Amino acid sequence: MGKISRELTLKYALLQSVFWICQCFVLGFANVYLKSRGFDNTQVGITLSLASVLSIIIQPLVAGFADRTTKVSLRTITMVLMLIVLSLGIILLIIPDSYIFITICFMFIMAIQITLVSLLNSLALEYMNLGIHMNYGLARGISSIAFSLTSFGFGIVLNYHSGNILLPIFLVSYVLFIAALILFRIDTSSLPLPEKEVIETEQKQSDGIFKFLKNYKKFTILLVGMTMVMYSHNLINTYLINIVENVGGDNTDMGLSLAIAAGLELPTMAVFILIVKKIKCSTLLKISAFFFFIKSGIVWLAPNMLTINLSQLLQLFAYALFTPASVYYVNEIIDAKNGVKGQSMVGVATFSLVGAIGSFTGGRILDTKGVSAMLLVGTIVTGIGFIIVCLSTEEAKEDVR
Repeated sequence: MGKISRELTLKYALLQSVFWICQCFVLGFANVYLKSRGFDNTQVGITLSLASVLSIIIQPLVAGFADRTTKVSLRTITMVLMLIVLSLGIILLIIPDSYIFITICFMFIMAIQITLVSLLNSLALEYMNLGIHMNYGLARGISSIAFSLTSFGFGIVLNYHSGNILLPIFLVSYVLFIAALILFRIDTSSLPLPEKEVIETEQKQSDGIFKFLKNYKKFTILLVGMTMVMYSHNLINTYLINIVENVGGDNTDMGLSLAIAAGLELPTMAVFILIVKKIKCSTLLKISAFFFFIKSGIVWLAPNMLTINLSQLLQLFAYALFTPASVYYVNEIIDAKNGVKGQSMVGVATFSLVGAIGSFTGGRILDTKGVSAMLLVGTIVTGIGFIIVCLSTEEAKEDVR
């Protein structure tokens, strides 16, 4: 089993790495790309908000279908969504400029990309729940390095080229992403058949989304807290170019800052499998929420690029801790028949909902009040979210409903 686990970890690291390279272009440089197509801050905010709203609709539908069906595999569902993104990207590349057309295509690409985050997590958990002890944290941490290098490299490229170069590079990366999904496969024929049958039976009995939220009341409150905690994180990532320029930086500084944050995720994620044996996931979620709040406050008060880059050091205890902790936490407290749905709802809270609210309100505050006011609001909201997370996390047990 050790050899299988290492092989699966390596393949999953490749899959996540190429995905987050693609995600770097879609999320990390969305502001830069859309501005290169003539969008202002408010229009960028509206586009990203609409994409997030769309993903709020798509994610529960896809997750509900994935939990219920036994005829279509999670891999097939993931592949179909990826091919849709690739097709939209090609269409966007060859069709002449149009504000409405760019908005529609980009929002669908971004919405599906957000949806894929929880699906990739569920793909890993399918194997882990069958007893293959792959190192999810290490694989996810390696993908953060890929995101880091991409952020830094592309930040330098943008000093010599316009944001229009983003789309062709994204499409090439996406072809590699599809290839990585094809390679992410392990022979499970030697695993005990009863375990597979139990999982399939539970999937058929999957709850609807409203019944799910009703049954897991405290988890639903936690989702609200997660959304608020991630609010400042969304503002900082979406409008980082504005934050950087406000203290005298440029695209290279932005790329470096993103690279520092992403690169620092590896150490925490790589050893998470050891951390979680010592500290409960519920406690880890609270710790990460606290550091999101502290980081937001530092960025708000930052007088220069050095301080902003130093604030990225807290990524070790914020996003780097939150990502694997949330995946493991959901796998512990949500029953198997609703597993994909549980992961999806975290995605809705931490990407879709916060993206819709953060992108729109951030753009409006930025245009009317400026960078400092936007970051102050983000810090306050995240602080409230931290309190909610502390009050709503619970320990895993047989029946948490």
